[in-house]
Amino acid sequence: MADYTIETKAAFTVLGIGTVLTGGFPEMGQQKTAFWQKVNSAHALDHLAGLNDYPFAVNEAINGEFHYYAGREVAADTAAGADQRLIAFPAGKYLVITAAAPDQMGLYNTLEGAAFGEILPQLADYAYVGGPNTSCLTGTDGNGVHGKMLVPLVEK
Repeated sequence: MADYTIETKAAFTVLGIGTVLTGGFPEMGQQKTAFWQKVNSAHALDHLAGLNDYPFAVNEAINGEFHYYAGREVAADTAAGADQRLIAFPAGKYLVITAAAPDQMGLYNTLEGAAFGEILPQLADYAYVGGPNTSCLTGTDGNGVHGKMLVPLVEK
Protein backbone atom coordinates (compact mmCIF):
# COMPACT_ATOMS: atom_id res chain seq x y z
CA MET A 1 0.00 0.00 0.00
CA ALA A 2 1.19 3.52 -0.78
CA ASP A 3 2.36 5.89 1.95
CA TYR A 4 -0.46 8.19 3.00
CA THR A 5 -1.73 10.43 5.78
CA ILE A 6 -4.94 12.31 6.52
CA GLU A 7 -4.03 15.98 7.01
CA THR A 8 -5.81 19.27 7.57
CA LYS A 9 -4.78 21.64 4.78
CA ALA A 10 -5.25 25.36 4.29
CA ALA A 11 -7.18 26.45 1.20
CA PHE A 12 -5.08 26.75 -1.94
CA THR A 13 -5.59 27.61 -5.59
CA VAL A 14 -4.12 26.19 -8.80
CA LEU A 15 -4.05 28.15 -12.06
CA GLY A 16 -4.45 25.60 -14.82
CA ILE A 17 -4.34 25.13 -18.56
CA GLY A 18 -6.87 22.45 -19.39
CA THR A 19 -8.41 19.92 -21.67
CA VAL A 20 -11.59 17.83 -21.61
CA LEU A 21 -11.11 14.06 -21.39
CA THR A 22 -13.44 11.69 -23.23
CA GLY A 23 -13.99 7.95 -23.42
CA GLY A 24 -13.20 5.33 -20.81
CA PHE A 25 -10.39 5.35 -18.28
CA PRO A 26 -7.80 3.74 -20.63
CA GLU A 27 -8.46 6.45 -23.24
CA MET A 28 -8.35 9.14 -20.58
CA GLY A 29 -4.92 7.94 -19.48
CA GLN A 30 -3.65 8.20 -23.05
CA GLN A 31 -5.19 11.66 -23.38
CA LYS A 32 -3.50 12.81 -20.15
CA THR A 33 -0.12 11.60 -21.44
CA ALA A 34 -0.60 13.36 -24.79
CA PHE A 35 -1.72 16.53 -23.00
CA TRP A 36 1.37 16.60 -20.76
CA GLN A 37 3.63 15.97 -23.75
CA LYS A 38 2.09 19.03 -25.42
CA VAL A 39 2.34 21.16 -22.25
CA ASN A 40 5.96 20.17 -21.60
CA SER A 41 7.14 20.56 -25.20
CA ALA A 42 5.58 24.04 -25.37
CA HIS A 43 6.98 24.97 -21.92
CA ALA A 44 3.44 26.17 -21.17
CA LEU A 45 3.89 26.16 -17.39
CA ASP A 46 6.83 28.55 -17.72
CA HIS A 47 4.26 31.25 -18.48
CA LEU A 48 2.38 30.71 -15.19
CA ALA A 49 3.86 32.64 -12.27
CA GLY A 50 3.22 30.33 -9.35
CA LEU A 51 4.05 30.29 -5.66
CA ASN A 52 6.49 27.47 -6.46
CA ASP A 53 7.76 25.62 -9.51
CA TYR A 54 5.84 22.40 -8.84
CA PRO A 55 3.80 21.18 -11.82
CA PHE A 56 0.27 20.29 -10.69
CA ALA A 57 -2.06 17.86 -12.46
CA VAL A 58 -5.71 18.49 -11.55
CA ASN A 59 -8.74 16.26 -12.19
CA GLU A 60 -12.15 17.95 -12.00
CA ALA A 61 -15.64 16.92 -13.07
CA ILE A 62 -17.76 19.84 -14.31
CA ASN A 63 -21.31 19.34 -15.61
CA GLY A 64 -20.70 15.68 -16.40
CA GLU A 65 -17.40 16.30 -18.22
CA PHE A 66 -13.95 15.26 -17.01
CA HIS A 67 -11.56 18.20 -17.09
CA TYR A 68 -7.81 17.82 -16.69
CA TYR A 69 -5.39 20.65 -16.03
CA ALA A 70 -1.67 21.28 -15.89
CA GLY A 71 -0.92 24.17 -13.59
CA ARG A 72 0.88 25.89 -10.77
CA GLU A 73 -0.19 26.87 -7.27
CA VAL A 74 -1.01 30.59 -7.20
CA ALA A 75 -2.35 33.22 -4.80
CA ALA A 76 -6.13 33.09 -4.45
CA ASP A 77 -6.49 36.60 -5.91
CA THR A 78 -4.67 35.70 -9.15
CA ALA A 79 -6.57 36.55 -12.33
CA ALA A 80 -6.98 33.78 -14.89
CA GLY A 81 -6.06 34.62 -18.47
CA ALA A 82 -7.59 33.31 -21.67
CA ASP A 83 -7.76 29.50 -21.76
CA GLN A 84 -6.89 29.30 -18.05
CA ARG A 85 -8.93 28.29 -15.02
CA LEU A 86 -8.53 28.99 -11.33
CA ILE A 87 -9.24 25.80 -9.39
CA ALA A 88 -9.99 26.44 -5.72
CA PHE A 89 -9.27 23.74 -3.16
CA PRO A 90 -11.08 24.37 0.14
CA ALA A 91 -9.49 24.20 3.56
CA GLY A 92 -10.16 20.89 5.28
CA LYS A 93 -9.16 17.27 5.52
CA TYR A 94 -7.17 15.76 2.66
CA LEU A 95 -5.85 12.36 1.82
CA VAL A 96 -2.14 13.02 1.16
CA ILE A 97 -0.27 10.29 -0.71
CA THR A 98 3.46 10.38 -1.44
CA ALA A 99 5.22 8.35 -4.10
CA ALA A 100 8.16 8.17 -6.47
CA ALA A 101 8.37 6.98 -10.07
CA PRO A 102 10.80 7.02 -12.99
CA ASP A 103 9.01 9.92 -14.75
CA GLN A 104 6.27 12.53 -14.43
CA MET A 105 3.39 10.51 -15.91
CA GLY A 106 4.47 7.44 -14.01
CA LEU A 107 4.23 9.46 -10.81
CA TYR A 108 0.78 10.85 -11.59
CA ASN A 109 -0.49 7.38 -12.57
CA THR A 110 0.99 5.79 -9.44
CA LEU A 111 -0.62 8.39 -7.19
CA GLU A 112 -4.05 8.20 -8.84
CA GLY A 113 -3.99 4.40 -8.84
CA ALA A 114 -3.11 4.29 -5.15
CA ALA A 115 -5.75 6.88 -4.23
CA PHE A 116 -8.71 5.49 -6.13
CA GLY A 117 -7.75 1.83 -6.37
CA GLU A 118 -6.33 1.14 -2.92
CA ILE A 119 -6.67 3.79 -0.24
CA LEU A 120 -10.05 5.49 -0.65
CA PRO A 121 -12.02 2.21 -0.84
CA GLN A 122 -10.63 1.07 2.51
CA LEU A 123 -10.92 4.32 4.52
CA ALA A 124 -13.32 3.74 7.40
CA ASP A 125 -13.81 7.29 8.69
CA TYR A 126 -13.51 9.44 5.56
CA ALA A 127 -14.89 9.57 2.03
CA TYR A 128 -14.15 11.42 -1.19
CA VAL A 129 -17.40 12.95 -2.43
CA GLY A 130 -16.11 14.80 -5.46
CA GLY A 131 -14.47 18.08 -6.14
CA PRO A 132 -11.09 18.60 -7.72
CA ASN A 133 -8.12 16.47 -6.72
CA THR A 134 -4.52 17.11 -7.60
CA SER A 135 -1.08 15.57 -7.89
CA CYS A 136 2.13 17.55 -7.92
CA LEU A 137 5.72 16.75 -8.69
CA THR A 138 7.85 18.02 -5.79
CA GLY A 139 11.36 16.95 -6.75
CA THR A 140 13.72 14.89 -8.85
CA ASP A 141 16.83 12.89 -8.11
CA GLY A 142 18.89 10.11 -9.65
CA ASN A 143 16.05 7.64 -9.04
CA GLY A 144 13.36 9.65 -10.83
CA VAL A 145 10.65 12.01 -9.62
CA HIS A 146 8.85 12.43 -6.29
CA GLY A 147 5.50 13.92 -5.52
CA LYS A 148 2.22 13.88 -3.69
CA MET A 149 -1.49 13.72 -4.34
CA LEU A 150 -4.16 15.65 -2.44
CA VAL A 151 -7.75 14.37 -2.39
CA PRO A 152 -10.35 16.33 -0.37
CA LEU A 153 -12.24 14.27 2.20
CA VAL A 154 -15.32 14.50 4.38
CA GLU A 155 -15.97 12.54 7.55
CA LYS A 156 -18.40 9.64 7.15
